[in-house]
Amino acid sequence: MKLEKRKQFIVNFLYFAIILGAIVLLTRYALGALMPFVIALLVSLLLKPAVALFHEKLKVPRGIGGIVLVVLFYALIGFLLAIIGVQLFSAAKSFFLLLPSLYIDVIAPWFSNLFASLQTFVGKLDPDTAAAYNAVVSNVTTSLGDTVVNVSKQVVGWVTNLTLKTPGFLLKLLITVIATIFLTVDFPKIKAFVMRQLSVRMRDLFHNARVQLGHTLWSYTRSYALILIITFTEIALGLSIIGADNALGIAIVIALFDILPVVGSGLVLLPWTIFTLFSGDLKTGIGLGILYIVVIVVRQIMEPKIVGDRVGLHPLVTLLSMVLGTYLFGGIGLLGLPITVALLHALNKQGAIHLYKLLDDNADGSEAAAGSDSPQTSSGVVPAPEHEQPIDEKPKRSAKRAPKKQ
Repeated sequence: MKLEKRKQFIVNFLYFAIILGAIVLLTRYALGALMPFVIALLVSLLLKPAVALFHEKLKVPRGIGGIVLVVLFYALIGFLLAIIGVQLFSAAKSFFLLLPSLYIDVIAPWFSNLFASLQTFVGKLDPDTAAAYNAVVSNVTTSLGDTVVNVSKQVVGWVTNLTLKTPGFLLKLLITVIATIFLTVDFPKIKAFVMRQLSVRMRDLFHNARVQLGHTLWSYTRSYALILIITFTEIALGLSIIGADNALGIAIVIALFDILPVVGSGLVLLPWTIFTLFSGDLKTGIGLGILYIVVIVVRQIMEPKIVGDRVGLHPLVTLLSMVLGTYLFGGIGLLGLPITVALLHALNKQGAIHLYKLLDDNADGSEAAAGSDSPQTSSGVVPAPEHEQPIDEKPKRSAKRAPKKQ
C-alpha cells in the first residue's frame, strides 16, 4: 500500500512539474509573441458588458458597436499614454541635459570639499598616507566624471534603440487592435466553439473558474485601490511636512507609479532625493530619503496583509507568491502568480478542484489531527471506548423458582 502511494505521489508531482515547466517556458519565451492576443482577450472581456448593452438595449448591430467601442477604448488609452509619455520625456530630457552642468557646478565641488575634509582628517592621523590618499581621490574624481559621460551615452543609446523598435511596436499594436475587434464582434461564436470542445465537467470547471476569476480580480482591484489611497496619504503628508510645493499633485503621481509592478515610487523619489542632496539642500534631501524608506517599508508590510485578507489567502502565502512570481515571470508574475494562487484556492474551497484538504471551520487543530479516529456525538462529547463502557449487571433471579411442570 505504501509503495502504491509513493508511486501515485511521484506521478502527481511529475504531472504538476511538467505543467509548471510548460507555463514558465511559455511565459518567458512565447508570451512576447502572444501578448497582443492576450491583451486583446482581456480588453474584449472588459468591453463585453458595454457591447451587450449597445446591442440589446440600444439595438446597435454587434459588429458596429464592437468596432466603435474598441476604437474609442484604444484611442482613449493612447491619448492618456501620450500625455504621460510627453511629460516623462520632457522631465527626463531636462534632467539629463542638466546633468553635466550639475556635475560641474554642484557634484564635483561637493566631493572636493568632502575629500579635502577627509584628507585633513587622515593627515592628522598619519601624514605618510597623504600621498596615497591624493591618488585615491584623483581616481575617484576621474571615475565620477567618466560615469556621468557613460550615463549620457547610455541614455542616447537607449533612445536610439527605442526609436528602432518603434515600427515593431506599432505592428504589434495594430495586431492587438485587429484581434480585439475580431474577439469583441464574434465573442459569442468563439465562446460556443470552445465550449463544444469541452466535456460537461470541464465546462462546469471553466464556468466556475471564470466566475471566481472575476471575484478575485475585483478583490485585487479593491485591495490596490486601498493601497493607492494609503500611499497617497503618507506621501502627501510627508511632502507637506518637508515643505515641498504642490504636495498633493506630486503625491498623486508618485502613488500611481507605486502601483506599477517593479517600477514603484522609487522611480520618482530616489532620483529626487539624490538630486536634492547634491544640490546642497540637505534638509529636504534627508526628508525625501526618510519618506522613501517609509513608503517602501509600509508597502511591503501592508500589501500582503491587505491583498491576502481580501482574496482569502494568508499574508505569508501572498508574499511568497509575489516573490516567486517576480523571480520566475518578472513584473507580470508579481501580480499574475498571486492571482493564480487565489483563483486555485477559491476553486479548491468551492470543491471544483481538489488540490489539498481543507480544515473544517468548526473544527480546531486537535480535532483535525485526531481525524475520524475520535468520533463525536451530536452533543460534542466523545464516547468512551468500548472496553470502558460500564457493564450492566445481570438481573438477579428471584429467590423462588417457578415450579416445574409435571
